[in-house]
Amino acid sequence: MDTARIAVVGAGVIGLSTAVCISKLVPGCSITIISDKFTPDTTSDVAAGMLIPHIYPDTPIHTLKRWFQDTFDHLYAIACSAEAADAGVHLVSGWQIFRSIPAEEVPFWADVVLGFRKMTEAELKKFPQHVFGQAFTTLKCETSAYLSWLEKRATAVM
Repeated sequence: MDTARIAVVGAGVIGLSTAVCISKLVPGCSITIISDKFTPDTTSDVAAGMLIPHIYPDTPIHTLKRWFQDTFDHLYAIACSAEAADAGVHLVSGWQIFRSIPAEEVPFWADVVLGFRKMTEAELKKFPQHVFGQAFTTLKCETSAYLSWLEKRATAVM
């Protein structure tokens, strides 16, 4: 049987993640990453990310929640591993504050992140321009480190 040859377009977080996932799903395949830029020159290199999902009007909430849960679980496993520092993936706690009360005080992803709760009045007093807030622990991804970590995994299987 011939070796499957697969091309992945892009060398940012999505492209490299896709290459690594394909290598696991199609063992022994040949993967080529096609991109005009590689780390440290991609858009992903300059974006650090706090893992908080967004609503896309044409995507059902249950689908968004499944995507978020899968992503959270994947990154959480990395954050709890010995590779967390090299991968640039860490747990981070904080607040999300609002100038007006949001339509949904408890978002669809509240049971995915760790320790979700509404902020207390005492906590909100520290932010006088804001009337509502949420506290929780999520994941932070330093993409410059994460890209290098992904690139090592992607090139190891190519």
